[in-house]
Amino acid sequence: MTTRWIDPHLVNIPASFADLNLPPLIEQTLVRRGIATPDAARAFLDPDSQPLASPYELPGMEAAAQRILLAIRSDEKICVWGDFDVDGQTSTTLLVQTLRALGADVSYYIPIRGKESHGVHIESLAPILDRGVKLILTCDTGIAAHTAVDYAKSRGADFVITDHHDLLLTEPRAEHRRSRRTSDSEVRSRDKFNLPDATAVVNPKLLPGNHSLANLAGVGVAYKLAEALLAEESPLPAREPLSGMIRARVRVDTFESLLDLVALGLIADVALLRGETRALAQKGLEGLRNTKRLGLKIIAEFANQPLSQATEEYIGFVLAPRLNALGRLGDANPAVELLTTDDPVRARVLAAQLEGLNAQRKLLTNQVYQAAEAQLRNDPSLLTQPVILLGNPAWPGGVVGIVASRLKDRYNKPVILFNTAEREPARGSARSVEGLHITEAIASQSDLLLGFGGHPMAAGLSLEQENLPAFRKRLNKTIEQMLGKAAVEAPTLQIDAWMFLEELNLDLATSLEHLAPFGAGN
Repeated sequence: MTTRWIDPHLVNIPASFADLNLPPLIEQTLVRRGIATPDAARAFLDPDSQPLASPYELPGMEAAAQRILLAIRSDEKICVWGDFDVDGQTSTTLLVQTLRALGADVSYYIPIRGKESHGVHIESLAPILDRGVKLILTCDTGIAAHTAVDYAKSRGADFVITDHHDLLLTEPRAEHRRSRRTSDSEVRSRDKFNLPDATAVVNPKLLPGNHSLANLAGVGVAYKLAEALLAEESPLPAREPLSGMIRARVRVDTFESLLDLVALGLIADVALLRGETRALAQKGLEGLRNTKRLGLKIIAEFANQPLSQATEEYIGFVLAPRLNALGRLGDANPAVELLTTDDPVRARVLAAQLEGLNAQRKLLTNQVYQAAEAQLRNDPSLLTQPVILLGNPAWPGGVVGIVASRLKDRYNKPVILFNTAEREPARGSARSVEGLHITEAIASQSDLLLGFGGHPMAAGLSLEQENLPAFRKRLNKTIEQMLGKAAVEAPTLQIDAWMFLEELNLDLATSLEHLAPFGAGN
């Protein structure tokens, strides 16, 4: 499909920009993207130009921090429950590292994708509670864990949920005024959402959409929780009789060492790089280039790609695929060990496993992609529908999302690929196009589904296979209504600037790095 180019519109550069001493192309690009004041430009270009938001601007943060600190002081067992993608792995690692630094009795658990899928499942939760765990702390998951929270409460255990996934409404969505700060009335508006009955629920989706923390991924929420815990003035547990000076040093050292994880999780999860999410990604990339984390150093060594050159592309093409392969094709729990261990031998063993699984992931991805293209060649009518929906009993659930993303990019259509193994529910991954909230489209067919969840651009779902024809028919109609003419229009490419050939040089290339990191939202 031919891409339609959109010319850049003319802009006037404010005279006040002169003090920034920026190349003309950078000035024009900033203004075209709505960054039209020197203060806004400084905030975009330099993450240290303004302080980060208080973690307590996130609703539920105070209750979460208090419950966790109580558990530490009371010597209660805590289990961090994460997710198997890179955002979940880094979130889990970040909280485990933080809690260990504070002297907590902490363990962790990440579900195995092939057996459990996303979320908190009672079958896996029960043995954890049997070991005497009194507090479950989720990260990058848990916002739909109603049954698990109720079960834990019946066993005398509490839940603190940190997540960033979309919230389920208890009533139809209504437009309402939102301000920059979180007012009491906005916090009370959480009653509009069907939240689990946890001790605390921390989710940036509870904030106004224009809040600087609104776009945090799971690792960003975990980082803000760590910020609250590490800045807390309360003493460490009695069994750690450290002096105030040493205690402060422990907190500072721990806090500074978390930023590499933050960049890795935010960029791997394609978080919208705006507000504090962008600032944390900038700070985190610098932390990644200078990381002391042994596991990351050995992954880089195996890949023959030095961490000193780490950019958002480095994360997207070197680190994230290897860590994701562990969660897609195996058990992601060893990722936490790899990212926390100081044992070189163990780190090499785990990194070698990542290399092997990543090679397997590449092979399987290519096989599924070729098979999907063959289905489309055999039945071209599938390409005339608003959504490309394909399935095969042999397609591994761990790679269908990658292939769906490739097909989406090629055909500029939302794509859902299913594993349709015999005598099993159909389990699928969806990828969307700009302007279509794929999770909302899928949710409108909820009476046909066994489960679903996700973001505007990606989702996971499951349903009985006999419901697939009805699901396809209804989803096509829903997407056609949601997209309108956009469903059949050619993709567009916004041109930022037209340049003369003689203007293209290394100085220009260097100046463009002022705008990094690039990705969603930039």
